[in-house]
This record gives sequence, structure tokens and C-alpha cells, in this order.
Amino acid sequence: MTGFSGIITFEANTAGDGRMKTNQTLKIGCVGVFALALLSACGEFATPVQSRLTLQSSVQNGALQIQGLDSFQGKLLASSAESGVSGGTGYCYQYVAQAIHSQYTPFLSGMHAYLAAEQLASNPLFKEVQVAPALLPALPAGAVVVWGQGSSESGHISIADGRGQEISDHIAPQMTAHYGGAQARVFVPVLP
Repeated sequence: MTGFSGIITFEANTAGDGRMKTNQTLKIGCVGVFALALLSACGEFATPVQSRLTLQSSVQNGALQIQGLDSFQGKLLASSAESGVSGGTGYCYQYVAQAIHSQYTPFLSGMHAYLAAEQLASNPLFKEVQVAPALLPALPAGAVVVWGQGSSESGHISIADGRGQEISDHIAPQMTAHYGGAQARVFVPVLP
């Protein structure tokens, strides 16, 4: 099987306390799907990433750097989402749609969060990127994470704040797994 390998140097939070350590090495290899392995003094761990994003991104200052991302628009989306937080739960889609519609012509519809995935995928102002669940807390501000339905009725949707938190009707640490068992799809705002 053919593949590739390479090394990228980036900043990574290896202390687990929010402080950044520099000059960590990210080795990239491919056998079927992309795999990332971070080598540190603590050993090696691997994070599978099925992604066209992997070769077009890096991690800087704790956030994924995504090619084509409109970071200004992303920050506006995150700010809009944060200003609309109610502190409750159960209305994630309503609050995320409200934040998105404050910045774009309204296009999201339906009653369940998982429905937003196809609508975002068909909107030319957003680009779907593949991100391993373990890397979701490193999403840049404005990235929209849509969890499938799984065993839940609605799935879940949120907007990343760029600091490891997700924003919907409340603010919480970015989910890396959904209680309904479904996978996440990630969309970022892009330049028109």
C-alpha cells in the first residue's frame, strides 16, 4: 500500500493545563486513512484523522489552522453565539441557527440539529473538514460541529469558540463524543 510521511513542527498543549509547549513534533503517515502521532517525553499516542484537512492544516496556539478558513467571519460567529447564550439546554439548534443567521442570509431550517449538516454542506460559504474527535477542542472560532442523530432524537450542534469550548444554548467544553453515539461533521466559514 502506498502512502506518505512527513514531519511538521507545531505548538501543542502537552501539559494539559492550558499552557503551550513549543517544538513538539507531529509525524504524519498514511495507510488507508491519515494517522497522526504526537511524540513527546510522555510517549506516543495516535489519533486517526480521515481527512483532506490533515495535509492542509496545522496546530498553532492550540487551535487548528485550516486552509481557506475565513477567521474574521469565524470570530464573528463565535461572538454572536456567545452573546446569545441562555444557559439552558435542549435548544442548541435554535441558538446556533440564530447566531449563524445573524451573520448570513437565513438558510437553516428544520426542528433537529442533525438536519443542519446537509444544509451547511450545500452552502458555498461553509466548507466541510474532517477532524478526528480528539482534535475537536482545537477547532478555530466559528467552526460549526454537527453531531448525527445516533440514538438521540435531534443530535447536537455547536459553534467552537477557538478556546476549546462549544457554544449553543450554553457554553461547555467541546464534546469529543456524542451521547447518542453518532459521528460529528465539522464546517468552517470560508471566504466567498
